[in-house]
Amino acid sequence: MVERLVRLIESDGCARDGTTVNMVDHLGDLGGLDGAYAVAWEETDGSLHLARDPVGARSLYWGRANDGRVLYSTRLIDLLRAGAGHSRELDSGGLLAFLTTAYVPGERTLVRGVSAVPPGVELIFDRDGRGPLRRPFALMPASPSIYESEARLRERLRCTLEQTVERLLPHGPDGPDGAVAASLSGGIDSSLVVALAARRRPVHTLSITFGPEHRDEVEFSALVARHCGATHEVVVVRPEDILTRFDATVGALSEPNGDPLTVPNDLLFEAAARSGHRVVLNGEGGDPCFGGPKNAPLLLSELYGDPDEPFAGERAYLRSHQKLWDDLDHLLEPGLIGEAERLSLLSIVTPGLCDPRWPSFLDRLMAMNVAWKGAGHILPKVEHLAAKNGVLARSPLFDWALVRLAFELPPELKRSGSIEKYLLKEAIRDTLPERIIERPKSGMMVPVEAWFQGPLRAFARERLLDGLAHRPGFRRPYLEALLDKRLTGLRPRRGVKIWLLLTLESWLRQVYDSPS
Repeated sequence: MVERLVRLIESDGCARDGTTVNMVDHLGDLGGLDGAYAVAWEETDGSLHLARDPVGARSLYWGRANDGRVLYSTRLIDLLRAGAGHSRELDSGGLLAFLTTAYVPGERTLVRGVSAVPPGVELIFDRDGRGPLRRPFALMPASPSIYESEARLRERLRCTLEQTVERLLPHGPDGPDGAVAASLSGGIDSSLVVALAARRRPVHTLSITFGPEHRDEVEFSALVARHCGATHEVVVVRPEDILTRFDATVGALSEPNGDPLTVPNDLLFEAAARSGHRVVLNGEGGDPCFGGPKNAPLLLSELYGDPDEPFAGERAYLRSHQKLWDDLDHLLEPGLIGEAERLSLLSIVTPGLCDPRWPSFLDRLMAMNVAWKGAGHILPKVEHLAAKNGVLARSPLFDWALVRLAFELPPELKRSGSIEKYLLKEAIRDTLPERIIERPKSGMMVPVEAWFQGPLRAFARERLLDGLAHRPGFRRPYLEALLDKRLTGLRPRRGVKIWLLLTLESWLRQVYDSPS
């Protein structure tokens, strides 16, 4: 008998009780695992199986070579170089999604013929490469018919938080007492992760500042670090860092990511590696899973929007990303992205906004944001930038165990009136200073507006006008108006749009144009 061939691409997989498992023994029961993993295996019948963890913490892509063979990799560029997507055509639907959201959600990518393996789904190809047959093994749970009491849910949430952080601390070669690094913004999410980790291990925290001339949260991150007894390091990000690192950072991403925090994140992971740490914890996941402030505009739109407007909710969801949805007709030539692609993108949003598994609109947003922003945007960013620096990113608040529990919380315990992340704050209230728990979320604002008016102005003009403007389908007059501050509207968000288009130009040049 031929033994199955297993390629464990990346794994932090574990059993539900938190014990480390042999993934080979659990390939038939992936739904019974927590943690992050991407795995490929061939069965004795010659069939190929590809699977990815339920929240998409590890990436996995597939495509076909000229002869029909199935190729797969954790990085899209490796598939292109191996001959997948051999026609090397830009996927117009993927491009539309990126320009609208700053990432490409779902299975599509920017390259026609190359797809992402969906989280929580096993793809099966027969021995001749036919397929894939899709076998979901981990679906997001529906809202319960009856909710447990607030006290019981608070107790369960605290217990699951502690167990998840404990499980994601470094083990193995680093020993059970090995120190761990953690990004720390001073917001509630990263702060609670640091507080729970510091009860078990020495923690080295890292925060980002853009210099004294720009607003930051260093005051709050330093307060948390002192409170938790952590060693604290502040990573300074300057415009010259953007100039020297931009292409290398974008090139490390499997797909382009239009978040201006990519280069700062890269510098933070480099600092963690330089300090000798292998694992870096973060607080990603608190907003989508526990009722963060980014849900508020969509909740208002649902309450006060025009119910008779076609795709009103879908358009509101796409606009909430505050990128280029309303600028597409000015940015692109008519032939590049047509009405069919726009309707297709709107139609992809519709099932999530109408899913009957979640009677609450807030819970439907949560499911959408875990699947879209989590698996398509946040988790791939930290995964690939951490790997670039030789460290492993772990996101406790995006762990499958916590995501499942979040669906068991009633909406009013996620957002209680004007209080965001109410139950999450109550569950960890004893671990942090009151000032941190009660402060409103402000977010880490990268000063791209100031940078593109001053020290990065020439860089942006060169890349967009000498680079992107010469690609078929992009309109130079829009790019000039964007760079020259001639866009109209109350909040044109010029800096964020420039960063997104710079990222696209760099990714197309480095990855899409890479030779096979």
